[in-house]
Amino acid sequence: MSSASTTAAAAGPGSGSGPGHMSVNELKTLMDDSSLRAGVDFLVVDVRRTDLDEPGAVIIPRAINVPAQTFQQTVPTLVTVLSHIPKIIFHCNSSKGRGTRTAGWYAAELDRQGVTSSKAYILTGGMIAWKEAYPDEVVSTATATATATA
Repeated sequence: MSSASTTAAAAGPGSGSGPGHMSVNELKTLMDDSSLRAGVDFLVVDVRRTDLDEPGAVIIPRAINVPAQTFQQTVPTLVTVLSHIPKIIFHCNSSKGRGTRTAGWYAAELDRQGVTSSKAYILTGGMIAWKEAYPDEVVSTATATATATA
């Protein structure tokens, strides 16, 4: 575990320390743990928007999409809906812009609402790092859209 991740993990949910960082390997470990469930114990939030319309675009399995462009306006409601989930992991393509901003907004709203049951994390390297480490662990956005509308 990286020192940033160790610090974030030690701080625990809702510590008021801002978002933590999570490596793609740490996320994969969460996803592979049969005692944990996406949407209950952790949640991956993909904050990309137009990137998902590009040919060949993919998402992390079981991730939800909440575009960064509308995130700030909806963050109070998102905290109300998601605050029972201990680990909320945000990412964009590289997690250097939108992923980092949205994780910060979520962490700030947790603090504002006094929520201590949830913690924001930034997926280090974002979708680029995930695809590099786990190229077979992605879902085509074309498939995800077809499944969601079926």
